Amino acid sequence: MKKSKKETLNTYKIEHKILTLAHCAVMEDEKEPASFKINNITFTHWDFNHRDGWLTNAWLAETTIKAENFHKACEIFIEKLSHLIPRISLISQSYIEYVSEPFMIHKIGSGTAFFRYINDINAVGLMFMEKEQKALKILLKNEVIPEAFYYYWNDAINATGYSSKLLLMFSAIEALVKKKNGKKDWILINEILGSELVEKLFGTKEKSNTGFRHRLVHGEYFGNQDSKVNYLDAVHNKVIKYFNDKIFKESLITEDITHPQRHFFGNKQECKTFVKDKVNGNNFDLKELLKDFNDNGFRAPQNYEHVFDKRLNNTY
Repeated sequence: MKKSKKETLNTYKIEHKILTLAHCAVMEDEKEPASFKINNITFTHWDFNHRDGWLTNAWLAETTIKAENFHKACEIFIEKLSHLIPRISLISQSYIEYVSEPFMIHKIGSGTAFFRYINDINAVGLMFMEKEQKALKILLKNEVIPEAFYYYWNDAINATGYSSKLLLMFSAIEALVKKKNGKKDWILINEILGSELVEKLFGTKEKSNTGFRHRLVHGEYFGNQDSKVNYLDAVHNKVIKYFNDKIFKESLITEDITHPQRHFFGNKQECKTFVKDKVNGNNFDLKELLKDFNDNGFRAPQNYEHVFDKRLNNTY
C-alpha cells in the first residue's frame, strides 16, 4: 500500500534569534513570562527574569513544522516570520531584524541539527590617502555636481537596510541628473549607469513606471524579478566609475572595494554547519549552541562537534 505524503513528512524544531529593542512584556502565562504564541510560533524574550528584567535586546522565535526536508521547513518558517515581523515592527515602534541572526533546525529524533552560526565582528576600515585627498579638493572646486547629490549619497552610506539604501541612492542619482527644468537628463543617466541598468531601474524616457525604482517608491515591494541582481553594488560601482572617468579624469576612488559603503553596524561572520550534541544526545538548543560557539570559537566548540557529511544537505 502506497504511503500518503502526510505520512512521509518529518517534524522539525526551529529556533531563531530576533534582534530587537522591543521588550517582550506579555505576562499571560505565569510559567513562561515575557512570551506569547501566535500563528504557531512562540516568541520569548531572550533573557528575562522578574528580578533583573529584560537583560538582552533580543527575542527567541520557536516552532515545530512538518515538511519533506529541512529546506522546506525553513522556507515555511521564514515565510511566517516575514509576515509577522513587519507588523510587530509597526506596533512596537522599535528596531527589529531577523534575517542576519542565527537559527537552528533539528529534525526530531535525529542526532544532528543544522546550525547557522552568526557572530558580530568589528568593522574593517578603509584608507583615506593622498589620492582621496586630491579627489576631495577637486570636488570642492566642482560647481556641476549639486549639493543634494552629496547629501543623499551620504545618507545612503550611513543607512542600514537594502531598500532604504537603494531609495536614497536613487534619489542621489535623480539629483545628479536633474536638469534646470526639473526633468531627468536621460543622456547623462545612461552615461552614468549604462542603458541596461537604467532601463531596469528607471524604465525608459517614454515609460518610466516600468522601472524598479518607480515600483519600489510607489508601493510595490521587491518581486522575484528583482532578487537576482545586487542593485546596491551595481549602482555604487557605476557611480564611482563615473566620478573617476568624467569628474576626476583619473582613478582617484578605488573601484574594486569589497563590501563598499562600509558601516559601523551589521558586520557579521557566518558559518552554516550540521552539528552533533556530544553531551545531551539529540537535545538541541539554540542558546546553548551559541554560547558554546561564542565561548570557544566556531572551529572548536566543546559540547558540539561539526558533522561533515554532504549527503545531509539532500537527505536531512
